[in-house]
Amino acid sequence: MTEEQGKEILFSGIDIGTETVNLVIMKEDEILHAHTEVTEEGGFIVSQRLLDQAKRKLMLPAESRMTLAATGIGKKTVTFAQKQSSDMVCHARGARWLFPEARTVLDIGASGNRAMSVNKAGKVEKFALNSKCASGTGSFLWSMTKVIEASFEEMTLLSSGIEHGTKISNYCAVFAESEVISKIHGGEPKPRIVAGIYDAVVDRLLEQLNRIGIKDEVVITGGVARNLGLIRALERRIGRKVRVPQDPQIVGALGAALFARAEVGQE
Repeated sequence: MTEEQGKEILFSGIDIGTETVNLVIMKEDEILHAHTEVTEEGGFIVSQRLLDQAKRKLMLPAESRMTLAATGIGKKTVTFAQKQSSDMVCHARGARWLFPEARTVLDIGASGNRAMSVNKAGKVEKFALNSKCASGTGSFLWSMTKVIEASFEEMTLLSSGIEHGTKISNYCAVFAESEVISKIHGGEPKPRIVAGIYDAVVDRLLEQLNRIGIKDEVVITGGVARNLGLIRALERRIGRKVRVPQDPQIVGALGAALFARAEVGQE
């Protein structure tokens, strides 16, 4: 990057979640840097560290100007951010930038999920949040991997080809664990149990999707979108294919960077 290029304004977005921090840095319509880190550090500390690391990696001149927008549950801890925006706005904006035909965006994170209906202008028209314990979230699925004693990849393989899994009726993650353990001890085949776990999560996701109405194109964001077994179960239930970004975890941070760009009048 030349000195003249370094004088151009860069736009960055940082998404402070319950388990991860995601950073995206953009110049015009190009993503220069994207990074996800699992950390227990405070939002202010980790945000500053990740920005400093990114600047060194990109070899940005000292005079480079950068507009930063923060989003996520910990956005208020990033006190040096010039802008702040809601999770929904950022995930919708990021999904639309990646998939311009997106009309339904489903964000599935570690501690919650939300469904959004997006119009042609990229505005969120309707939204619905999860309301029942942690069902339908990454933390729920993570707890199930421990009970099943299988990784997400192994769960995907186990559930492959199983259209009707064992019924998991409990909403609460704690009670669901007990129910799954009981089924294992009762001799229920593990593939059917795993398929039932995915069906239980999809049940919760459909509660949100049905409240806003499902319209093509459907885009799934958040770290849980990496779970192929869940995505297949969701596609089977809604009867259509969904789009998953190459890096679904950074979509919120991407949307924040785009929000920063729009706020300074470059969109």
